[in-house]
Amino acid sequence: MGQEKVTLPPTEIVDPTGREFDRLPVALQLERLLASQVQAVKAIKKITDQLAAAVEAATDRLSGSEGRIVYAGAGCSIRIGVQDGVELVPTFGWPLNRLIYLIAGGAKALAESVEGAEDNVDDAVVQVEQQCLTASDVVIGIAASGNTPFTCQVLAAAKVQGALTIGVSSNPTGQLIAIAEYGLVTETGAEVLAGSTRLGAGTAQKVLLNSFSTALMTQLGRVLGNEMLCVQATNAKLKDRQARILAGQIDGFDQSRAYQLLRELNWDLRTGLLVASGWERQDAQEALADERPFSELLRSS
Repeated sequence: MGQEKVTLPPTEIVDPTGREFDRLPVALQLERLLASQVQAVKAIKKITDQLAAAVEAATDRLSGSEGRIVYAGAGCSIRIGVQDGVELVPTFGWPLNRLIYLIAGGAKALAESVEGAEDNVDDAVVQVEQQCLTASDVVIGIAASGNTPFTCQVLAAAKVQGALTIGVSSNPTGQLIAIAEYGLVTETGAEVLAGSTRLGAGTAQKVLLNSFSTALMTQLGRVLGNEMLCVQATNAKLKDRQARILAGQIDGFDQSRAYQLLRELNWDLRTGLLVASGWERQDAQEALADERPFSELLRSS
């Protein structure tokens, strides 16, 4: 019997025009690498509408609920997902208990390769079941090839539990995109180094997730204008920044008065802005729990 022909995902194909890469001068090697990074960003711009729809769907699930953001994947892809997720806490004040990482091979795999982890579909089912996902949760599966068994199984199992599922891949025909309710495909093509998806595909994942999570946090009331409202004020610089934002937004508040109010509110800038504009503290905190775009709350004061 003849061997069955295997169709490789785009990210695994060897680009015949790049065979001489290792023999090029360093400057030309860098030119090719940087050109692939530019193409990765262009690939995201082509799916802006799909990305916006995913943000809106995630906002509907998460706002005013205890819904969680879940990043799932294997190898390089989940490392990029974790990098995006961990920044949501200090940058946007997203609660740590509303972040989950489903990692093929467990936390150990973030720093070293775990044999067979990405093929372990049983582990994927166990990890999903342990989290008791609900319809309020948003699960983002990340796989450059679009066919990583662990990641595909996570999305399939999460879908059964009612969670919103988003797939991020560089393969338009991958299983992940077929499973996900919202498939986000960045067609980055063959890598400069064949199969090294930390390059073009990885850049696309990083930029896409940065854009997705920033837009999502904005819709969930954690941004005003183009300023962050929920940065954890853990040092003098950040406390001064909060006071400047409050003083700049509320007529009649200088920075000294803003500083005093924020100190009384334990550096909760969003509550401070609403209280300074006339809200009672309890009413402000109850309104913030709805996680609406913050400018809507401020205008209604």
